[in-house]
Amino acid sequence: MKKLLTLLLAVAIVMSLGLTQVSAGGAPEEELDIEDDELVVYSPLHEYEISRILRAFERDTGINTEFIRLSAGELAARIVAEKDNPGGDVFFGGPSETHEAIIPDGVLRQYESPRAAETDASFHHPEFYWSGFYVGPMGIAINTDRWEEVMGDEDYPSTWEDLLDSRLEGEISMASPAASGTAYNIVATQFFRYDSEDEAWDYLTQLDENVPFYTSSGAAPAQHAGTGEAIIGLAFAHDVMKPMDAGFPLALSIPEQSGWEIGAVSIIDGGPNPSAAEAFVDWMLGPDSQQLHTDLSLRISTHPDVEMPPGATALEDLDLVDYDYGWAGEHRSRLVEEWNERYQ
Repeated sequence: MKKLLTLLLAVAIVMSLGLTQVSAGGAPEEELDIEDDELVVYSPLHEYEISRILRAFERDTGINTEFIRLSAGELAARIVAEKDNPGGDVFFGGPSETHEAIIPDGVLRQYESPRAAETDASFHHPEFYWSGFYVGPMGIAINTDRWEEVMGDEDYPSTWEDLLDSRLEGEISMASPAASGTAYNIVATQFFRYDSEDEAWDYLTQLDENVPFYTSSGAAPAQHAGTGEAIIGLAFAHDVMKPMDAGFPLALSIPEQSGWEIGAVSIIDGGPNPSAAEAFVDWMLGPDSQQLHTDLSLRISTHPDVEMPPGATALEDLDLVDYDYGWAGEHRSRLVEEWNERYQ
């Protein structure tokens, strides 16, 4: 039986959330004793989400912001490359294992926000090198029109193995794990599903036969499926929900033993505005800021007081793989290097 999430999303709710209607619960800058008046944010989130969130942060704190938007993997590489002269203050968003992977490089700073206690300890790094503010499962985006043309009335894919069907050759869109945290999550998931690394690589080799090329953006595959460039797009569920909400002919399936992410925020060690970076983490971990993020992004918040996105399914109701974020972060460089050697 396929797990199909039927999404009835109210576009007006999301699009009408003007910043004047949302209180992020921040205090004025003088009350927060913030020394810095600027903040530089590195983020892989959608530009629309970043800009709306940072405008709310500016309103609540008086701190001026700017951001650079790249994929999570590209930002991680940039942060490491800038170690001796950091250009950013905060790494905002992307799977926690991408943050985890650069801790040994000495580029992230420990920070235990006073608001961290408001969410479950499992959503934070044990030594607070990163804090999680959203979670989400991996999804399969299916272009319903093209699926019917090629596959007829067969059920939509509900397992990872369903993606190996030879009729899907050249019809699966996926990002590169070298650039995308989303894609690395897909790759790492296979190592948690199988008993041996050889079996995981065998699966990825078979999957590669159905992927004509790899994008740099983790959200792009859902868009490719939406426009019919591919029958299947592999992306986090919230990135599939957006084009569905926009009216594209898509269905969303969450595969059995799906991967999932904890989306993290971390502070870049030696960044130019350290007190503003701490203020941003404190602000972002609050329920009002997280509600704004959820309303904009359709991601599931880690804060218990934030309402679920319309149409979303709670993680505890899904069949999720036992995803070890510490292992995924520790082995990221090795797995990505081998993936590049095999498939690029």
